[in-house]
Amino acid sequence: MFQSSVEIIHHASPGRIRLKAMALYRRKDLKETIERSILTISYVESVRGNPLTGSVLIHFNPDRAGLDRMLDDLEDILGEITPLPNHHVLAGKRASNPTQNWGGWLKKKTGAAAFGARFSEASDHGGMVAVELPDGYPISGELWHSLPAEDAFDKLSVNENGLTHEDAQQRLQVYGLNALIDGKKEKGIEMLLEQFTNIPVAMLGVSAAVSLATGGVADAMVILGVVVINAFIGYLTEKSAEKTINALGSMRPDAVIVMREGVKLEIPFDHVVPGDMLILSPGAYIPADARLINANNLTVDESALTGESLPVGKNFNETFDPETPLGERANMVHMGTTVTGGNGLAIVTASGKATEIGKIQSLVGEVETPSTPLQRQLDDMGRTLALSSAGICGLVFAIGVARGMPWLQMLNSAISLAVAAVPEGLPAVATTTLALGIREMKRRKVLIRHLPAVESLGSVQTICLDKTGTLTMNIMKVVAIKTEQHDINLTEGQFTDMSGAPVIPLAQPEIQRLLEVVSLCSDVTLTPEGQPHEGSPTESALVSATICAGIDVEELRNNLPLLQIEHRAEGRPYMASVHETGAKEKLVAVKGSPSHVLSLCTEWQCGDQRKKLTKASREKILAANEDLAGEALRVLGVAHGVTSEDDPATPKNLVWLGLIGMEDVLRPNTAALMHQFHEAGIETVMITGDQSATAYSVGKRLGLGGTKDIEIMDSTNLDKLEPELLANIVKDTTIFARVSPAHKLRIVQALQSNGRVIAMTGDGINDGPALKASDIGVAMGEGGTDVARAVADVVLQDDNLHTMINAVEQGRTIYSNIRKSLRFLLSTNLSEIEVMLITTAMGFGEALNPMQLLWINLVTDVFPALALAVEPPENDVLKEPPRNPE
Repeated sequence: MFQSSVEIIHHASPGRIRLKAMALYRRKDLKETIERSILTISYVESVRGNPLTGSVLIHFNPDRAGLDRMLDDLEDILGEITPLPNHHVLAGKRASNPTQNWGGWLKKKTGAAAFGARFSEASDHGGMVAVELPDGYPISGELWHSLPAEDAFDKLSVNENGLTHEDAQQRLQVYGLNALIDGKKEKGIEMLLEQFTNIPVAMLGVSAAVSLATGGVADAMVILGVVVINAFIGYLTEKSAEKTINALGSMRPDAVIVMREGVKLEIPFDHVVPGDMLILSPGAYIPADARLINANNLTVDESALTGESLPVGKNFNETFDPETPLGERANMVHMGTTVTGGNGLAIVTASGKATEIGKIQSLVGEVETPSTPLQRQLDDMGRTLALSSAGICGLVFAIGVARGMPWLQMLNSAISLAVAAVPEGLPAVATTTLALGIREMKRRKVLIRHLPAVESLGSVQTICLDKTGTLTMNIMKVVAIKTEQHDINLTEGQFTDMSGAPVIPLAQPEIQRLLEVVSLCSDVTLTPEGQPHEGSPTESALVSATICAGIDVEELRNNLPLLQIEHRAEGRPYMASVHETGAKEKLVAVKGSPSHVLSLCTEWQCGDQRKKLTKASREKILAANEDLAGEALRVLGVAHGVTSEDDPATPKNLVWLGLIGMEDVLRPNTAALMHQFHEAGIETVMITGDQSATAYSVGKRLGLGGTKDIEIMDSTNLDKLEPELLANIVKDTTIFARVSPAHKLRIVQALQSNGRVIAMTGDGINDGPALKASDIGVAMGEGGTDVARAVADVVLQDDNLHTMINAVEQGRTIYSNIRKSLRFLLSTNLSEIEVMLITTAMGFGEALNPMQLLWINLVTDVFPALALAVEPPENDVLKEPPRNPE
């Protein structure tokens, strides 16, 4: 039976409720049945189910039913639904000997028993058997990380040699291609039709229809000509922007490496299926969600998905609570992320739309894009004009008929008045002005997808900024070194002390030795020019600092060849390497968690001398570590020693060298940009998946709060806040830390509920829903993901956030100029209405016919209005606060 219990996800607005029904989760076959059944409830107006998330959105009449009745009725209705059997029968070969090929290695690594696919004993046809996937497969995405690695084989009905080719083909038919929902790529006909969906254009269409009905064919053709030209300008402009955005390219590879039948194969990206074995290596793009079954020092860049700026270490042996947040599931890898170091094996648990990215895209599909302030105001003005002109036309018609004039003549007069009342030049002026604005922005490498988005940039009151990849460059750099005698900063490649005086690293023995150790104890490869090439951002930053100090890293490594290296692992939060010295004893280089590295040390380096580590000296080092960590730096402890053994797994009696602190690099002059936003009256808010301390440090360096103190909110428990409470909290919050994609969406919507016009910047998959929900979504062109670009209104082609302030200036200028043009057009039209009204009321007949009025409006009015629309910005346009959207 269908799981009858329902869970409320969101119920803030009367008549609208979102529920969780886990039995719908990934059950597309039940979607229509459930929707039709719920619609049988008399007070339900609409239903929309989402099999990807298991959520059901219901609109109902709150006057006819309360929440309790709604839940009771849903229990009764859903309890009567009997779902189809929740499994699939696939064809596959019998499992080969589990000790062959990778099997023995895998069992030795995981300590697992032989993992065979589960086969049905009932049907065996010529060496082929039916593979029955377990009930509920694919298993809920919230549960894979809570299962041991060996259970993944059993749950996915596959053995350690990977799928057979026949099994893979069957699964491909059942679960479909490993492809996501297409983003906001509009078809040409849809984009063209959108140009006609505003009230001023609709009014012109009505005028043309009435003229045509009363015999005014020429009048109708002229009016329709204006409408078509206006639409054509808008269509060509938006089509050009869309084409440029789509040409920015995809980060996704065409093929991936998997293991099938114990053999490595390169298969098309779209052909990855649940049960496939992924082979992970540095630089590999992960094509689907997968449970790790082996990992060797594996690190993954998940910034596009979670917002976490640093690569995440993975451990296949761990299991986690089902409620563990996405970014903390260290035994899982996800579609859209990239391997930065190490290697491993993972078994695919979800592909295509069932992945975490697929869920986010599904969330994007449920979000409605708000209309822009200009669209709302033009529509309001159009309604006002329509009502006013209808009233005047009706009045004139009634007066004329009452005076005994022929009704057809009076109808023509009324149409003339309607033509006079509608500013025919407004759509052309507005469209041309916005198109010119798009062209100017494109020249500055800002791509605008829709015409009204140009003006909306000028209306922005709060800009929500994603940290990783937007405010920062997602590149680590060394900024601080602390030794017993020195406290050094590294800025723009220059080493300085606390007073700003230059420091020569090679003249300070402990600093030179510290930098040499971190470059020896490293996996970073070098280019022929001696620069860092392949390696994690942290490792590359350490080698870059060493090169800045004037040390030849390649020569250093040649003089001290690597014999053995031991990477970080569970219970060993440091990296250690052993190097040949030419003597009996070998050099041991160690870097890692300061407290753990310090516990391995018995002495510390003081210039050319070594001193015994006392309790007081240890406390001093730990205090220095806390000082650096308090500035949200990633801190490593560095030590060295000698040994006669080759195994670095248990170094001892080391000599402490010092601490080295790193941070994510801010984009150049970003702090000055924040100041410009504040001067323009725009509030800046940072939304990030990073920890609170890291986020606070970045916010402080940027001056996000302006003249106010920085208020930070850890968003871990944000789901538990009522919408009304959240709307009050966000008013004064500057930074939101540890934020999920759903949290970003809620934060943006909470800010909008306070009546503010919100811009959201982002580059990651996790930013997609918030980008779409915001009034203006701004994505990065070069470093951004396809998902972010697909839903954004604006794309910064060169990832330069500084062009945003130019865009704001352009938007404010466009709005101001359209206002000037509108005042001019309305004043000239008012004089036409007065002439027509007076002459008709006095019985003189039509002073001007519709064609003459159109000529006046389109020729003598449009060109002066266009001149007003292209005026340059006022000098103080960025010194004034944003206009009130109301």
